[in-house]
Amino acid sequence: MSDPHTITESRPARSILIAFVLVAGLALLVLVALLPLWPAAAQVQKEPRVGYNAALVSPDRIMEIPNLTPEIDKFPELDNYAWRAFVSLNWPALTDEAHRGAPDRTKQPGDPGPRVWETFKARYELLQTDSKGKPLPPQPWTTYDGTNPCGGDVDNREKTLATFEPFMDFNQATFSGGPSNPLVAQNRTYTRYETRLNEQEYSKLSGFSQGEKLPDMDNPLLMPAGSIAVKAAWRILTDADTPAVRARYYVVKNANVVDVAKSVAARRTVCTKSDVALVGMHIVIRTERRPQGVWATFEHVDNVPKAGPYEPDAKSAGVPYSYFNASKPKLGLWPQYGSPETIPVSLDHPPKLNPEPNQVVRRKPIHLSTLAMSRYYWSLQGLKGTVWTNYMLTAVQWPSHGFPIDPYNDGTFFPEARKENLANTTMETYFQDEPTSCMNCHQRFNERGRDFVGLLGSFR
Repeated sequence: MSDPHTITESRPARSILIAFVLVAGLALLVLVALLPLWPAAAQVQKEPRVGYNAALVSPDRIMEIPNLTPEIDKFPELDNYAWRAFVSLNWPALTDEAHRGAPDRTKQPGDPGPRVWETFKARYELLQTDSKGKPLPPQPWTTYDGTNPCGGDVDNREKTLATFEPFMDFNQATFSGGPSNPLVAQNRTYTRYETRLNEQEYSKLSGFSQGEKLPDMDNPLLMPAGSIAVKAAWRILTDADTPAVRARYYVVKNANVVDVAKSVAARRTVCTKSDVALVGMHIVIRTERRPQGVWATFEHVDNVPKAGPYEPDAKSAGVPYSYFNASKPKLGLWPQYGSPETIPVSLDHPPKLNPEPNQVVRRKPIHLSTLAMSRYYWSLQGLKGTVWTNYMLTAVQWPSHGFPIDPYNDGTFFPEARKENLANTTMETYFQDEPTSCMNCHQRFNERGRDFVGLLGSFR
């Protein structure tokens, strides 16, 4: 006997209801699955259209930018070029003297060891000085011999974040090539900077390292194709950085870094050991068709809050920002540029022992096509599951006209279709707005016959 409290449906109605529930449930599952992929341009995992060169994980970078025809979307092509360069430069390196700057092809990006670019010559290896500050000639490419800013007992194979002139590695650069502001992380440590040059660039600049016969408008410098310069920003790690935080970075342990208190007291560079985390990276590569260079910049995803809705964010990973205090979301970029805290540090204006952290924000969102390229590389076998998926390309800049350089040819950089600035929050903290950009800044050196090389401003 049927229960009088049970409502009995006809079979057709029940079938329709079941079908509706199944379809609705399936649609909901599909929608939930797709939510992280909205919009498709920002998060698509299939290979983006890159025109001539494949997007892949390889120790070999792309050697040349082709002549891009109007029907080819230039930005994915250049974004892919930048990512291939980033991967190849951050490949584990061979560490013997005879193979400086060469990858270890038996390893993968997630394996330990120095990276290819870390075996390039450091700025202090080019600008050598003796104990009295007298310039010394640089050593040949295939040796690690030479003086070290941290002392004669320090091997140049060791990571050294220091300069012979105390605290120079604490400052960002200005348009004139001189020092600009320091940058203090939320853990109250000064960000440190280093510059590395590959064999072609180092060999070309070695002839000027003692300040003799510097290039000028009458005898301009022409850097050879294949020249590479890398500028990196490092954050000092402290006890405040938990194992979970450290695991998200490329970390070099026991690096030689400038000890603020001891250096201020001694009025010379005195170093200590500290673990350091890579937070930013500029790459400049000269090619035959782009002699002015292709300029790319990468950042760690935990540096600052996202500026666009689809950018990665430290908040979603449950970790703190390196350069932003989330309890002060409306503070903006602080301190104001030009205030005492932003004056370059030096022996005459030494760094503080317990400095106030900077509050840094990204002023321009990352372009969706550039972000899509990063997401695609994060999904590739060889990078997926490594710390390198926590680094993102923020912008690429290139000369749209690759004709031979003259003092007034900057290559009409950054095609008119996209007027974004190229800036890194860890290296151009206060210079994120137009018309400032890497090529715009370095064009000032080109006008002096120095072929966009800002480092020449350091030559005596």
